[in-house]
Amino acid sequence: MRSPRFDIRARKLRAIFSAQNIERIWREKVRFSMRDQFICDGIENFDFHVSRKIESQKLSHLILSGDYAPQKAQRILVEKSKGLCRQLVIPSVRDAIVLQCLSDALYSEIKGKAPTSKAFFEPKDHKFSSPPSGYGTFAAWLNFQKELFEFSKTRKFIVVTDIANYYDSISYVHLRNAIASISGVDECVLDMLIYVLGDLLWQPDYTPRIEVGLPQINLDAPRLLAHCFLYELDSYLASDPGRDFVRYMDDIDIGVDTIVDAKRALKTVDLVLQTKQVRLNSGKTVILTQSEAIRHFCILENARLDTVQASVDHRLKHGLPLDRQRALVEARVRLGIRKKSFDAGNGEKVLKRWLGLATKTGAIVKPEVLEDLIKRRPAVRENVYALIRSRPLTPSVASVLARAGQSGLLVDDAAMVDMANYLVETLVKTRRCHPMLETVIESNSPQSYFGVYSRLWLQSKYGTPAQLLATLQDTRKVWAPHDRLGRLAASFFPLFLGSPEEAPLRNLLADTLNAGVREAYKFHMNLAKDLPTFKAMFDALKAPNPSRGTGITHAKFLCLISALRNPAAPPAWIATLRTNHSLAFEDSYYKAIAKRLGI
Repeated sequence: MRSPRFDIRARKLRAIFSAQNIERIWREKVRFSMRDQFICDGIENFDFHVSRKIESQKLSHLILSGDYAPQKAQRILVEKSKGLCRQLVIPSVRDAIVLQCLSDALYSEIKGKAPTSKAFFEPKDHKFSSPPSGYGTFAAWLNFQKELFEFSKTRKFIVVTDIANYYDSISYVHLRNAIASISGVDECVLDMLIYVLGDLLWQPDYTPRIEVGLPQINLDAPRLLAHCFLYELDSYLASDPGRDFVRYMDDIDIGVDTIVDAKRALKTVDLVLQTKQVRLNSGKTVILTQSEAIRHFCILENARLDTVQASVDHRLKHGLPLDRQRALVEARVRLGIRKKSFDAGNGEKVLKRWLGLATKTGAIVKPEVLEDLIKRRPAVRENVYALIRSRPLTPSVASVLARAGQSGLLVDDAAMVDMANYLVETLVKTRRCHPMLETVIESNSPQSYFGVYSRLWLQSKYGTPAQLLATLQDTRKVWAPHDRLGRLAASFFPLFLGSPEEAPLRNLLADTLNAGVREAYKFHMNLAKDLPTFKAMFDALKAPNPSRGTGITHAKFLCLISALRNPAAPPAWIATLRTNHSLAFEDSYYKAIAKRLGI
């Protein structure tokens, strides 16, 4: 129920949550950020995209009438190191839109009001740092590194520290006071942002809500709040010209000239943070000499990487051969692994950059190295998966994934989910990989939410309709209560058309009474029969996804096979879809699906 003052407070919200702004935020930002979430939507949220005007009007009315409430969020465990995991929230489409609208509104009010230019964080499409090089979160991190490298060359001691359990420890009272002190911040924007994020926070075992902690989400909103929360600390650090400092979120590095200054800086920074009920992480705090700092931050190696990166980008842009760069990347990875150069300091960050260059140049990394990285370096797993996806799968690399999946060392949810997400978009030209792929599928537990997701997602490409149906039937108790998994289950419907399993699948989906099932099933029916839906989807479907090994996301491929069966579609448009996605049909499994369905 609304309070009597809601209409007054809602004046600011009317502009933020107008149907036009919601549609713009979806089209320009959230649509793409939802692809970066751990759980892929089975139809890539194309149903929302096609109906975005109506959906935007509905969401606008819901918010401005005071009836909006965040949906129950799905949480996934992501390993940091040694089995310790962080919880990441996977938001719904509507909650992601609301958070992005609020984040943009807050940013527009605080931009230019940071107390110093030495704290680096940028929303994905905005600028905080000055002067920036590029834009976005990664560009901000690079600026942070460059500033750090500069004073680490001149200062005799470098303090390296961060805040213990930062997101989990932020008090809403202190957060609200910190943000409200920045002139121009509207109360209703801040209140609603904290309200939504607080509702997405983990509340285990039906315990009462406490006003502490920000959820970690792959969106700008919580990062923006967490960044601004430390403005007071930035002001304090910038107040003494006798030291240098740089901050990226809760990573804080301070340059001083004596060990006494280093210890005093740590003492006073910790006391400043205690006023906000957070503390420095003593286990990760070190005081380095200048030579130790150069090694810790891998300054020489990063400089080498910058040179190689520039050369690779130049040669790719002009279509020049990369043989020399490829050999250099292979040698640096091989040497770094042998000498354990990636084990200390920022070594893993350097390794991630070399793996990124390996992906760009086609450099070969030995299968045994890939296996060790997947098993023992959770911070670089995604980079390894991206490297594997960038080229056709071989039996030796498929064996690496199979052994890693069965090793028991992938203790978090994200390791196998990421493996599934990357593997379905890897080009597979030979069936010699099939036994290993089946082992990967079997490595996913049929008893857990994420195990069922990974198993189903992999089987939708690498399994038969009979195998996929059997898994859906056997795991019904796990997926049927969840709309997100319901959408996934119904997204497989095009794979069953004309098969003996089609009727049993229809009955199974209908019996679940799952809202997500209804949404995805209806979308596929419309895409396969309705000309307006086909036309609305044509531009999105015809665009290839060059970052994927198959040239298309797996969810889009499932939509593509529905569109290709639409009898009302103009033949020239069908031909365009086939031509633009010719790479996908070079995949042995996609080719077999197309042949089975007669498309």
